[in-house]
Amino acid sequence: MKIKAYVTDQNGKRLEKISESQMQYKNTDIIEEQNHPGDVEAFLVNIHPDVEAQSVGGIGGAFTDTSAAVWQGMPEDKKEEFVKAYFDRESGIGYTLGRLSIASCDFSTEDYTYVTEGDTTLESFDISHDKKAVFPLIKAAQKYADLTLFASPWSPPTYMKTNLSRIGGHLKRDCYALWAKYFKKYIEACKENGIDIWGVTIQNEPRHHQIWESCLYTPEEEAEFLGYLGKELKGSGVKILCYDHCRERVYERAKFIYESENGKYCDGIANHWYSGDHFGELKAHFAKYPDKISVASEGCCAITGSGIKAEVDLPHAEAYAHDIIGCFNNGLTHYCDWNILLNEQNGPYHNREGRGCSAEAPVYYDRESGELIYRLSYYYIGHISKFVNKGAKVISSSSYSTDLESVAFKNTDGSIVTVLLNRTDKPIDAIIRIDGEIQSFTLSPHSILTAVIE
Repeated sequence: MKIKAYVTDQNGKRLEKISESQMQYKNTDIIEEQNHPGDVEAFLVNIHPDVEAQSVGGIGGAFTDTSAAVWQGMPEDKKEEFVKAYFDRESGIGYTLGRLSIASCDFSTEDYTYVTEGDTTLESFDISHDKKAVFPLIKAAQKYADLTLFASPWSPPTYMKTNLSRIGGHLKRDCYALWAKYFKKYIEACKENGIDIWGVTIQNEPRHHQIWESCLYTPEEEAEFLGYLGKELKGSGVKILCYDHCRERVYERAKFIYESENGKYCDGIANHWYSGDHFGELKAHFAKYPDKISVASEGCCAITGSGIKAEVDLPHAEAYAHDIIGCFNNGLTHYCDWNILLNEQNGPYHNREGRGCSAEAPVYYDRESGELIYRLSYYYIGHISKFVNKGAKVISSSSYSTDLESVAFKNTDGSIVTVLLNRTDKPIDAIIRIDGEIQSFTLSPHSILTAVIE
């Protein structure tokens, strides 16, 4: 078998091909008399292509109104550079998944919805705001990628809320049917503009009253609304995902929804990383419900203040890689980052003022210099997204040390991709072994390596 290896490290390598060679055959079943801990058995990363788990539905990021506005304000050559960097598999990192917000979210240029206040017929529905920048950015990306797109609401219009505000409160029960029709209107409007929506989540972060657009749902409320939404979208082929919040409650929320009266309408669960790894929740969900979709729908790193913080570049990049590896090893089907682009002040945004922190993105546009800035996280995510195709299978693998994190995939063309992550301060030796063939590598401190085996 031929193996190609790509590395990003602290010595300036960025998704750089470091080797291409034939793997060596080694019968490791024969133990020599002088066997010792430094031999070929000591540093193995085993890959088992015949042991398949879930299929990968896509890896990508969010087409927020903020990201689209920053992109829209760039010169044409930079717009094209940016789109190719994310969505072209050859010259970029091959994103195939995208998230949209249904009306405004905290990373929007303003608070907006698609209907006029008090409209109980939805005749005023108008998606023109998204036509300004979000749709053009998506269409530019679609030139390079077959995108799977899902959408999430942050809040219904004020007149549908119990507190008559887009911040906090609950959806009025007598507006459940109307809000479900709003979803359908949104999906139809997107389609009319060449944007096919693959799936929707019921509500972004339904457990938190944020300082921006938000709406609370108890598990009972979410299950009840699911019935209205399921009936409204029946026959459309659009997937419905529940929860869409922090990972520590994935299993219990999914179990409650799936086993509820309306559970038949729920195709899977969405989750965020903000409460920690909790990979065991994903593992439990996959073990109990292997045919359900499992989407990491949002995750980003926070910083104090605003601006580009070089000192967090490495830990934040490693956080992404650690999370993606852990998620796919435990049943995740789709992985979606948050903003794909911000300006040099981490914006523009609204309703986040006074929070004391901001979010980062893998790519920034510096308006003063006119340059795109690619953070280390862009390359670390790219070590998976660039090489793992939509439809790939997660396959069994094992590493000899917890210091060496790893995951393996089998692409639809039969190629094998394994990703090795070293987050330690020491070099780590590794020997990739598959079907009796081996290849050794040394990962320098704080580096990531992707091996493609054909």
